[in-house]
Amino acid sequence: MAPVSIHPDGGSLDSMLVVTCFKSMTWIIENKNSTSAGKVAVINLKLQDYGKNPAGEKEVQFRLTRVTLEPMLKSMAYISQQLSAPANRVAVINLKLQDTKTTSGEMEVKFQVSRDTLGSMLRSMAYIREQL
Repeated sequence: MAPVSIHPDGGSLDSMLVVTCFKSMTWIIENKNSTSAGKVAVINLKLQDYGKNPAGEKEVQFRLTRVTLEPMLKSMAYISQQLSAPANRVAVINLKLQDTKTTSGEMEVKFQVSRDTLGSMLRSMAYIREQL
């Protein structure tokens, strides 16, 4: 998927340009033998960053429990429905993650996905939910 400009709700084009695209996702379940409350999914996203010259990859890792995965799945399903409209070719996913390495305690990651890519992510996340 090539990078495309996103221009929603009258925001300026320069401030909304997202040139990072989803590339792949891997995950593991930690504490497999514990109760479902103790299980954690460790998600690794690889993002292709077209804003760098030459284009580079960016890796993002975050952890989810069943409780934190549910709202994410709901949001992604809603975005997937929005991508069903012919005019909507890509969506920008904006993840706000807790990050103990920053002074704010948060890290924000934005990347583009197509409808098919988001569908694959949703299927993987649904399977992860079953494992948790």
